[in-house]
Amino acid sequence: MNQPNLLELAKQGDAKAIATLMNRKLQPKGITAKASMKNDCLQIMLESAQVPPKKH
Repeated sequence: MNQPNLLELAKQGDAKAIATLMNRKLQPKGITAKASMKNDCLQIMLESAQVPPKKH
């Protein structure tokens, strides 16, 4: 899927497209995003082997 189509799908609320875009930024940090729609609500789950350090 090319970038413009992916962005357009994300803007339309496509959960898979949103997760793909999030994963492009998060996976290098060891975080994986999963997104789904439930009752017209976008649910996003983030998974990581370690908890990232808090920034104060």
